[in-house]
Amino acid sequence: MTTAVAAEPQDRTDGPSGKRPAFIYLIVVVVLAGAVFAAVGVANARLNPYVYDDNAIAEVAQGLADGKNLANYDPNLDLRKVRKMTIERMTTTPDVVIFGGSRWQEARSELVPGGHTVYNAFVSNDQVEDMLALTNILDKAGRLPKTIVFSLRFVSLQAIPERTTYDWKGWESDYAEMARRLGVQPVSYVDRAPVQQVSGQYYFPDVFSRWLQVDAAKSTPRLTSETETQDLDIIAADGSLHWSRDSQAKYTRKFVDKAVDGEILRAGPTRPGIDRGAVDLMGKLIDWLKAKGVKVFVAQSPYHPDYWKRIQNYPFGKTLQGLQAVATELQNTHGAIAYNHYDPAGFPHCVPENFVDHIHPTWKCLQDAFNDMPDLVTGVKR
Repeated sequence: MTTAVAAEPQDRTDGPSGKRPAFIYLIVVVVLAGAVFAAVGVANARLNPYVYDDNAIAEVAQGLADGKNLANYDPNLDLRKVRKMTIERMTTTPDVVIFGGSRWQEARSELVPGGHTVYNAFVSNDQVEDMLALTNILDKAGRLPKTIVFSLRFVSLQAIPERTTYDWKGWESDYAEMARRLGVQPVSYVDRAPVQQVSGQYYFPDVFSRWLQVDAAKSTPRLTSETETQDLDIIAADGSLHWSRDSQAKYTRKFVDKAVDGEILRAGPTRPGIDRGAVDLMGKLIDWLKAKGVKVFVAQSPYHPDYWKRIQNYPFGKTLQGLQAVATELQNTHGAIAYNHYDPAGFPHCVPENFVDHIHPTWKCLQDAFNDMPDLVTGVKR
């Protein structure tokens, strides 16, 4: 008689290669990581609706187009989306559109003599590609003005591989479309894809810092007719920035002097390049606008007087001088009106007290610049 021997039970969680548990653990880790990733994205969108929520941005844009102002915790919106959606909702065309970086942020419409209607389309970290994108947006919306004021930031004409800011990619599709309209091949999609904008929504440290800011805020963002509040900064219907009283209180002489010193040490030894291809691209854009009957200014806003004086002794000063030479070149070869005034000399209100750092003048200083400029619509000197 043969006695049956019971088979030894097999570990059914482990295959012949012993990899099944590891595979399961990997799936669990991926699922958990994905859940955390998604949660960070949702939290950032809720805490920063004017950066990541297109519906919220569209609502704000409609309010701005209707003549209301946006009061927000700070001016850190997705200004490119706000500008595009606002322009698409405009019912009239402004006489003048001002485009540059945040150094123009306090350029209010009432500062421009002549009774012209003005829209300030400033953004952060402007590049020549932004100029193309904005032009495309204005033209497609039927809102090309009589005059566009462009400006040159220290890296506005820097070659793309040399850049450390990528904000312009938020307008990549409009840039690419306008480039083709100019007969220029845009940079490859790989080089213009808005990777940084998309990935920013899933950056965890931003969630915590923004939560602290929102939790401590005494007021909530709103559309309003107010032009100044105690604790919320305002993006006005004309596109300009109005600091809150709390923000203004931070920009003491000591605070600004420290910012100037720090920027001299940080940027002074550098010398950002000026790419000839970018200069040529800007020239083609000016030619296109002129053919459409649009007058083009290339205007530089004043720098902090102490900064401007000291930076001349550094390589960075050579870049600024080179950009002024580019503006003059664009005047001579493409018919733009060059207004080179990085140097604040001669402007009575462009004193240290009327700057928030080395490069951002307040509206009091900018008013001097606009009073000194030729008329923005006629081009006639005052």
